[in-house]
Amino acid sequence: MTQDAPRGKRTKEGRPEAGRPFAHAALTEAWAPLDAALAAFAAGRGDAALVVRTDVGGDEAMEAAHFRRVPEEMGAVERGALEAVRGRVLDVGAGAGAFSFPLARRGFPVTALEILPAACGMLIEEGIEDVRDGGLEALHPDEHFDTVLVMMNGIGLCGTVSGLPVFLAALANTLSPEGRILTDSTDPRNWEGADDGRYPGEVHMQLVFDGKAGPPFPFLFVDGELLGQAAGMVGLSCEVIAREDDGRYLAALSRPEVATDARPRSTSTPDPARP
Repeated sequence: MTQDAPRGKRTKEGRPEAGRPFAHAALTEAWAPLDAALAAFAAGRGDAALVVRTDVGGDEAMEAAHFRRVPEEMGAVERGALEAVRGRVLDVGAGAGAFSFPLARRGFPVTALEILPAACGMLIEEGIEDVRDGGLEALHPDEHFDTVLVMMNGIGLCGTVSGLPVFLAALANTLSPEGRILTDSTDPRNWEGADDGRYPGEVHMQLVFDGKAGPPFPFLFVDGELLGQAAGMVGLSCEVIAREDDGRYLAALSRPEVATDARPRSTSTPDPARP
């Protein structure tokens, strides 16, 4: 997923047709440049860099090494997510393992979901035992998790505001009775509005590596209030538990009847995994 929110003015170039989240094949094609960047990095190109192009901020470079950063290189939101994890973990859009690896090393049972072949290979080679090639459809209907991680703006895969409740409902189906979703985004309400009436966080994104561009696709950055409203539509409560100065925040979503302290806590060992 993308780490930083785009900045700047919107343009009309490269806009895809906004709608439902992509199906697996189309999503894989759109994110193929990231997979190529990760493959190059794994092959020894330490300077391999992805270009993230949006109609908000133009082009921004992101080094492939960023997707393998360690917790010491993370900001407060991402470190907070690692500290708030408990029980059995589902890492949605695990990428090259920035979250899966430190959690597995601490003893958490981690299931990593990833659609990109090179990323899956990196996860397996580095010792993640349960790697699923695919999205939520790769899970068995009876599988449930105590923590569902959707980090690096992964919630944006829903594409649009209208797609957000649908995505949250699908994530909620993976939760154990006392489970919770930990996800981050960036508040876009101070960004310049689109000239076509879109919510400011509904952006159009395109990834490029070594001059090869994937197809543009819709992506969402959402403020905490709107995320809470969408969560309520599917029977979840939402609490923002960490913030950064640039508008980035971490939210915990759970069933309202679950009375737990969702705030990050520093631990060196995991909570006992539930069966």
